[in-house]
Amino acid sequence: MDDTLQPQWNHTEQPLTLHTLSSIRSLLINPSTPKRIVSSILKTLTQSNLTHHTLNLLSDLATHHSSLSQLALDSLLRATDSPTRLAVDSLASVSELSFPQEFELDDDRFVSMCFGPSIPGRVWMLRNAGYMFRIRPALLFTVLLGFTKDPYPYVRAASLEGLVGLSERGEFHDVSMVKGCYLRALELFDDMEDCVRLSAVRVVASWGLMLSASSADMKAYWCNEVFAKLCSMARDMSVKVRVEAFNGLAKMEIVSKDFLLQSLSKRVLGNGKQRETMDQITSEQFTMLATSVAGALMHGLEDEFFEVRKSACQSLHRLTILNVEFAREALDLLMDMLNDDSVVVRLQALETMHHMAINGCLKLQEKHLHMFLGALLDNSREVRCAVRKILKIVKLGDLAMFKSSIDRLLENLDSYLQDEADVFSAFSHLGRNHKKFVGYIVKETFEEVEAAFEGNVEFKSARIAALLIICISAPLFNEYLGIIPPVLFSYAVTLLGRIYHAFSDIMDKDTLLAYLCEKSRPPSDSVPDINHGDGEQQLSLIEGDTPKCASNGVVDSKIGSQIMKEQKELTSYQVEHHQSEYSEVTVYINYILAKFPDMWQMIETGFTNEVLRSLRCLKEELASLKFDSLESRDALAFTLLYFRIIKLLVEVWEHLLPAKGLRSHGLGELEFKLGKLDRRIKELMSKFVGFSGEEELNILELILVTYALRLCKVETICVNLTFKRLASIYSCLESLLKERPVLPSNFVVELGKLLHECQTASINGASCSPLQFDKCLKLFSLKKFVFHGTIRQLKTELSISNNDSLHPFPFVSGLPVSVPCEITLHNIISKCKLWLKMSLDDGLVQYVFLDLDHLEDSGDVRSLVFVAPFYRTPKAHSFTLKVCISLECLFENVCPVQRYGGPKYELVPLCKEKQVYFSNVNKD
Repeated sequence: MDDTLQPQWNHTEQPLTLHTLSSIRSLLINPSTPKRIVSSILKTLTQSNLTHHTLNLLSDLATHHSSLSQLALDSLLRATDSPTRLAVDSLASVSELSFPQEFELDDDRFVSMCFGPSIPGRVWMLRNAGYMFRIRPALLFTVLLGFTKDPYPYVRAASLEGLVGLSERGEFHDVSMVKGCYLRALELFDDMEDCVRLSAVRVVASWGLMLSASSADMKAYWCNEVFAKLCSMARDMSVKVRVEAFNGLAKMEIVSKDFLLQSLSKRVLGNGKQRETMDQITSEQFTMLATSVAGALMHGLEDEFFEVRKSACQSLHRLTILNVEFAREALDLLMDMLNDDSVVVRLQALETMHHMAINGCLKLQEKHLHMFLGALLDNSREVRCAVRKILKIVKLGDLAMFKSSIDRLLENLDSYLQDEADVFSAFSHLGRNHKKFVGYIVKETFEEVEAAFEGNVEFKSARIAALLIICISAPLFNEYLGIIPPVLFSYAVTLLGRIYHAFSDIMDKDTLLAYLCEKSRPPSDSVPDINHGDGEQQLSLIEGDTPKCASNGVVDSKIGSQIMKEQKELTSYQVEHHQSEYSEVTVYINYILAKFPDMWQMIETGFTNEVLRSLRCLKEELASLKFDSLESRDALAFTLLYFRIIKLLVEVWEHLLPAKGLRSHGLGELEFKLGKLDRRIKELMSKFVGFSGEEELNILELILVTYALRLCKVETICVNLTFKRLASIYSCLESLLKERPVLPSNFVVELGKLLHECQTASINGASCSPLQFDKCLKLFSLKKFVFHGTIRQLKTELSISNNDSLHPFPFVSGLPVSVPCEITLHNIISKCKLWLKMSLDDGLVQYVFLDLDHLEDSGDVRSLVFVAPFYRTPKAHSFTLKVCISLECLFENVCPVQRYGGPKYELVPLCKEKQVYFSNVNKD
């Protein structure tokens, strides 16, 4: 084969024909092609005239032959010195590569490419160099900051975007560097180009927060400064800049009450108490900053573009939890947004109110009810659902507000029959959260329900079912609530199938039936008459003071244990103060996860932007919650990671939708997201333990989908490792299915058939085509994930005492050094394999195995002191060692990693990387 083709390759003065190029590509993507032929192809391609086709072949070579990838990359990068069009094609080929790790790029090469003749190439390099190449942060920072003064606006914008990415890479201990970058971005607020100001706002938001975190004493000062500077851009001429300014405000951690209130008033307020929290600011500075802040949020909420109004509403997500008085003032403006012309703005305003309710900042008043409850009759189903979501958790202040809510919900039910299930659920939550008010309306409710059943006129009306739900839900978590007539529970039994969904978040249908049957039994002793008796006696019964004679009010042991079990696992969040925090977290998580299957139907129909927007809002809500118990923190960490996985899956799925096929995406975007999705799922499977069988099946199916998505690409279909991983995970899932009476999904069934065909035809699965995997993926649908509250997070804490940049450890070049590590292990079980990973900036990595068998402590939290040796000390005056504890992924029966003396499988970090500083004792 090579004898016939090789002579054509050696005539480099002649352009390679399309037939020859096609033959070369076939050899490159074939894993059995000898290495000498691949080397010959590389030599031929580098010596031939560079064209778009040869660049693509060099990209294929770098992807499929890792030993020659660096040489192929060098050839691609050399093409950036060519004319503009070829330079852009070269950079496009580089970005399409699937990097196992960052490629090395020497300092001279990086600088020469940034100063090259190709402007598009310079823009690309400044924007992406920090993500794709291993470049020293100090050099990258210097180059990026320098190009913020470039005469080309898109180069200035790209350098600013690079600085935003650089702020996410690591910590900068030099405060002067951080401050210099921040001040340079402030200067560009006056730039003539919109794209530059847009990127400058992002830099101010990211580096400004980094600056505030650099000093505890100056944190309040810098937070107020950044807040004021971002507010000054809320009136920029560019819509995108205004949107980005409000996005930056949503990231603020601390803002003084005076500035928050000033942002809602266009008139500059007095500065009587402004110095209480801002000792470092003068009166003149305060007046100047207050002028920038004045009315910024009000301007945003009144903006003529809905994108700006939506962003302004979203910024209140974070700001309203910073101050109660500000939240009260902002609520008046948010209520006005419910009358906005844009559905998107109305939804965002309601999402912000929901976030306020979760954090206890939503204080509804009588003046708000007309506008708020009026949204229950909105034409948008999503808006109506958002209002009901708030009603499920908000605490209403008086009986009049409670009755108004019931009346509007009933109007909602009459006008939109399709909302019945969610309206019933809202009635159930209202009854559970307002037991006292239910007692006041039970008499008139009982009369209406009884008349309907006796007359048999409205026996099946939705109104009667809703009134029954609010009455029977009130005594759910009380052993006795004698004011509710038992006959109401008897009536509810006849409507069990219709009202069950109102209680599906706390119990199954069988438990609900048992509860209703038990409560429908009349008590043996007298029960207070609902038509007589004073209000205080009724109120004491409603609030749970059980009379001694009410022994029959206690459910029998079997039913009682079922209800109490459901109460502990799935109690409604923020219902009563005596309910545990963990139960609230569990129910809230399940409430959110239950939305995912419905979202998947929207994804399949092409509404990915709407789904991603909803996921971002929900994720921000979760991320803003703070809990004290370890169990609640583990549950929150698991849910946030699961959110990231679903979000990435949605973004990847968008590439496969036929309607989206012609839409342009970023260079290498799909490969980047697939790699990120793969890492996140490995973290989920490795860092959490205690999965139930159902939960593990759900996660394994997500892993199968990830690998199937990879195999849909022609470039990766011949990669044996991906196919082996897919087969290994399928074997695990198949074993679980055999142990449980659970029917596999259509996706799993078809995938099993395809794997059997591939393994029968060829041991490495090369006979499977991407179209076959694509056919399987069309059968996939996201299942409902039910969180049972038993999952624990594996994590570690690493501390290096008495060491920082000013107090380094001594070392002698060439001799080993010791690293004293104080380690705390959380939920680490015996089968875990932990490694201490120690690395230098030059890429040298050393692994030390942590043997846990010798630990004497037992329990979920264990501590140890471990002195790790590091042998390869460099020949330098000083160096910094990066230390991290990682967990070896053992759930895959595939061993892609081969390290001498190190882990055989891939690693997942369990803690943040620590920097250990060393200084040579013999330095000159």
